[in-house]
Amino acid sequence: MQIIIHRGTHQIGGVAVEISTASSRILIDMGEELGMDKNFTPSPLAIAGVTDDSVSCDGVLFTHNHADHIGQLKNIRPNIPLYMGRLAKEILLKTLPKKEAALQARIAQAHFFTAGKTFHIGDIAITPFLVDHSACDSYMFLLEADGKRVLHTGDFRAHGFRGTALNKMLAQYVGRVDVLIIEGTVLSRPAAAPMTERQLQQKLKEYIKQYKYIFVLCASTNLERICAFSKAVPKGKYFLCDRYQYKLLEVLEQHWGAYCPLYSHIKKTLYSVKLQSRLEQKGFVMMVRDNRKFREIIRRFNPELGLILYSMWDGYRTQEGSTIEAFLGLTKQRASLHTSGHASVRVLQQVIAQLKPAYVIPIHTQAPRRLQELCPTEKVLLLQDAECFSF
Repeated sequence: MQIIIHRGTHQIGGVAVEISTASSRILIDMGEELGMDKNFTPSPLAIAGVTDDSVSCDGVLFTHNHADHIGQLKNIRPNIPLYMGRLAKEILLKTLPKKEAALQARIAQAHFFTAGKTFHIGDIAITPFLVDHSACDSYMFLLEADGKRVLHTGDFRAHGFRGTALNKMLAQYVGRVDVLIIEGTVLSRPAAAPMTERQLQQKLKEYIKQYKYIFVLCASTNLERICAFSKAVPKGKYFLCDRYQYKLLEVLEQHWGAYCPLYSHIKKTLYSVKLQSRLEQKGFVMMVRDNRKFREIIRRFNPELGLILYSMWDGYRTQEGSTIEAFLGLTKQRASLHTSGHASVRVLQQVIAQLKPAYVIPIHTQAPRRLQELCPTEKVLLLQDAECFSF
């Protein structure tokens, strides 16, 4: 088997990983680069056989639907099969703008896989495993061929509502692997125990007792957190969102509502000016975004009684040209209520120790060398983008 990290060995986002045998070749993710500079221009990936027809590629798999993993899907040759989670596919189809008709048609043709069920692309056996991440339909892939076993973790964590199943899943269904390709987003950040999603939910309940109007600035695709916040709102108060968020919650409930109480009977009301008097009287929690429409809505309520919660990565707030800081000043009070969508350092170490891989390859990180320092007894490979590793 051969592994090539086309991008992601020394940066967060924009990842693409190739795995091949003598007769089969697949790609995992085709992401857009992340940039904090307002003048940043992402670089399109050029991969032989994927973005051109120079050689063959048998399929492209997607771990989840965040842009830094799926953002360059449109550059993949049209005759290459795509594979993704069923819910991720539906969310993409619901959220793409109408002007992206060609991209919608491409995604509509994508195959979807089922967690725990093995499928084959050529001589490579692929088993997807559902994992906890800030995109709710996220997967690890176990790839088996040539008598070797490779686990690609995608983005994952253990402090969400579904994170407690991680160790059991790895022990029962994965076991030892030859190569572990593991995300290391947090390696470049201060080591600290992250808050759990359940703790965020409990903190919101405390804020609801203190403030009549609560506005939450959160990514609309962070559906697990939005559901948890919805469940925190007591009877007699509204949980508000706009049509875009309402549509996403409906898709989530249709697909997963029967399997988990968190995703069923989601409390949600479309915001309308017709509700103004009721909202002023009873209070609410409202999901918002940093735009003119929501600025106007927030200004309709007494700022002395309001609180804006910032529930996103702080880098979005501090990046050059960001207007978030001004947005957070629309009410008298503001607070941060967020936790990472990525595995903590402790969890990275635990996963490596549990799987006992012969080789560990860090990706999706700006500090791959730190993993060597944290796991000095492991064979941590520091590859460069486009470098080929054969084993």
